[in-house]
Amino acid sequence: VPELDAAARDQLASMSHVMFGGLTHAPAIGLVERLLAITPAHLTRAFLADSGSVSVEVAMKMALQAGVVDGRPTRTRFLTVRGGYHGDTFSPMSVTDPVGGMHSLFRGVLPEHVFAPLPPHAPVDPVTGVPVSDPGALATWRESVDALFAQHRPDLAAVIVEPLIQGAGGMRMYHPIYLKLLREACDRYGVHLIHDEIAVGFGRT
Repeated sequence: VPELDAAARDQLASMSHVMFGGLTHAPAIGLVERLLAITPAHLTRAFLADSGSVSVEVAMKMALQAGVVDGRPTRTRFLTVRGGYHGDTFSPMSVTDPVGGMHSLFRGVLPEHVFAPLPPHAPVDPVTGVPVSDPGALATWRESVDALFAQHRPDLAAVIVEPLIQGAGGMRMYHPIYLKLLREACDRYGVHLIHDEIAVGFGRT
């Protein structure tokens, strides 16, 4: 694509790729300013990473570090849902679906985390185009997730999920109310919530 090739050449002429190890540059600053302008006011920081796996690694490390700062260093496990995909490096792979994520090949090396059932698939109303929630399935799912929170509370650092759409898990959609339930459970148990939006784009869900 000639336009993309030209943009890459122009960028190299002004600033080559550089790691943010105590360095920064104008395009990065401009991007962060644009992101912060569209986020809620209390979100005042951005951490730039060079890939999806690295960004998930960073988010998981931040949750673990927060536990140390809060005086809860034993909280080292993560809760997620089956069917998810978060990356191929070790920490993201450990919270990716245990079957699709090849956990059996790395048993004994890969950290073992807590997996909740899949949120039930949300069919879309053909007239309104809005996802439809099943109250019975919702109640069953909430009970199973509440039981996992209660059982693993002393160990949980954070919950990590792909919000609304599981990408590599089959472009599978679920109803927004499941995110609301996870948020409420995290608040009750003092657990951080990480939304992995790598596949769907910043803020779109």
